[in-house]
Amino acid sequence: MKILLASSSSGSRGGGELYLVYLGRALAHRGHAVTLWASTNPRMDELANTFSGFGQVLRSDYTNTYDQRGRSLTSYLNLGAAHAVAAVWRAAEPDFIHVNKQNLEDGLDLLRAAHLTGRPSLCTLHLTQSARYLRAKLAAPRDFVSRRALRAYPGLLVTVLENRQRDLTAFLGPSPRIRMIPNGVPLFDLTRRGAVRLAQRTELGFSPTDQLFIAVGRMVPQKRPLVFLEKAREILRVLPDAKFLWVGDGVLSTAWDAEVAAKGLGQKIRRLPWHHDVQSLLLSVDVFLHVAEFEGLPLAILEAMSAALPCAITANLLGEMPFMNPGNSIAIGADDAWLAPFLDPAALRALGAAARQLAEEHFSFVKMAESYEALYRETLATHP
Repeated sequence: MKILLASSSSGSRGGGELYLVYLGRALAHRGHAVTLWASTNPRMDELANTFSGFGQVLRSDYTNTYDQRGRSLTSYLNLGAAHAVAAVWRAAEPDFIHVNKQNLEDGLDLLRAAHLTGRPSLCTLHLTQSARYLRAKLAAPRDFVSRRALRAYPGLLVTVLENRQRDLTAFLGPSPRIRMIPNGVPLFDLTRRGAVRLAQRTELGFSPTDQLFIAVGRMVPQKRPLVFLEKAREILRVLPDAKFLWVGDGVLSTAWDAEVAAKGLGQKIRRLPWHHDVQSLLLSVDVFLHVAEFEGLPLAILEAMSAALPCAITANLLGEMPFMNPGNSIAIGADDAWLAPFLDPAALRALGAAARQLAEEHFSFVKMAESYEALYRETLATHP
């Protein structure tokens, strides 16, 4: 099958875009011909370069929703953009078009383009919280056009988490078109852990015996990097020799650096810019610390689970992920009780092993590709 994976092109480093790499690679391994379509915006270069290692890449002069002054309102009304993209997609002659959207309102013109091609298609949405829920400006009209466009789109709408499926159903109304397929990640080779750990720690200047906590994500308000610093200070009260590493950059980088300097934490807490080999970093640390305000199904957590890391996650996110429980994760709480596992190496190892087992059973990228392949065939069987 020739499958076109279309990115809404909001950026190359978000989990929603990394998802296209994992899905595309897994589909290619299953014998499909995969093509990535993305904007010519330079921020999509990294994704395009990575994807080109196993599939074809098409680039078009396309403006993402959040680069337009009127956001989704402008995108929805831009019929010319939808027709231009549809022409490019038709010329590629795919058997199936898979549109990847970060949230409800971005890429509404791409949904119209997919419909205009006449080809069978579906759309994955990673975040299904409404503009009203996110307290966005002009929330009512933005939700109105998102709801209208999603209802008009005839293809399946795939969410990545059960709670996201419920959100979308509440937003659009009950529909058999709304499905759920969890994100998937590669299962890391844990036999490499010892060698990778030593090499990475030597390169980064950490001791082999340092208890090292890591977070991976863009430094933006949604990811709450300043809350990460608060939690790091709480951990340091019981583990004064612990070390912390944030991997990623963004609009809050300067504020984060200033806070670290003001608190005199430069010897304990460090930040790396975006790192191409996150797998090696995850295999070299001891605990994954995730404090985002909201997520879809974050690939960063799934990758940490694949690396057999115990994951400490804020309670607001754990409530969104019913597969996480005290046997495979740590709930960051308001009191100091959540810090106890960090003082017990055996407990941490058990949590990491349980997290890895969960990744193997439910969140491998092979399982994700199999599930999407089934939806592609279901859609093809009923497409006029």
